[in-house]
Amino acid sequence: MTTDDKRPAPHYWYSAETDRERAIDVLEHVRAYGAADSAMQRRSEKTMRMNENDISALRYLLRAHERGVTVGPRELAEYLGIQSSSITVLLDRLEKTGHIRREPSPFDRRALIIIPTVPTDEIHRAILGDVREELVEVASDLSPEDAATVVEFMDRLRDAVDRIDNPTSSKQQAKARSAE
Repeated sequence: MTTDDKRPAPHYWYSAETDRERAIDVLEHVRAYGAADSAMQRRSEKTMRMNENDISALRYLLRAHERGVTVGPRELAEYLGIQSSSITVLLDRLEKTGHIRREPSPFDRRALIIIPTVPTDEIHRAILGDVREELVEVASDLSPEDAATVVEFMDRLRDAVDRIDNPTSSKQQAKARSAE
């Protein structure tokens, strides 16, 4: 038997009336979307000839850059959960392909900051994968109020996920928010 229903299977141990059930239902849908997005991202990685850490690093750097927050190699390594030797290799690769540049920190002459140099058309691909018209069409159906609600929710959800098992992330989030 097949069905066109794309919703995740409901949890039987919670009442549909509870706030918790509603929250779990939302998170299951976010997770299902995440799986589809991950598959699309893997296809985009092949197209852009970049690996998952490269794209995650660019996303992080672009978000920080948009907020006016500087990022150094140590902070980026902590965010990605990789060693300092690995971050050096990653940054060398991104710099060689023209996606970033390293500059002296304006706060500490001994430190470096990482500046994303991705051209505008590539920013969208780095953040979203290929910006497919099918996705834009679905998102454009949202009212301005619904779009603002979704954006705020996804930002808060991303920040919460970034804080899980990442003690330095709380400091980074506070720093980024103070720059807004």
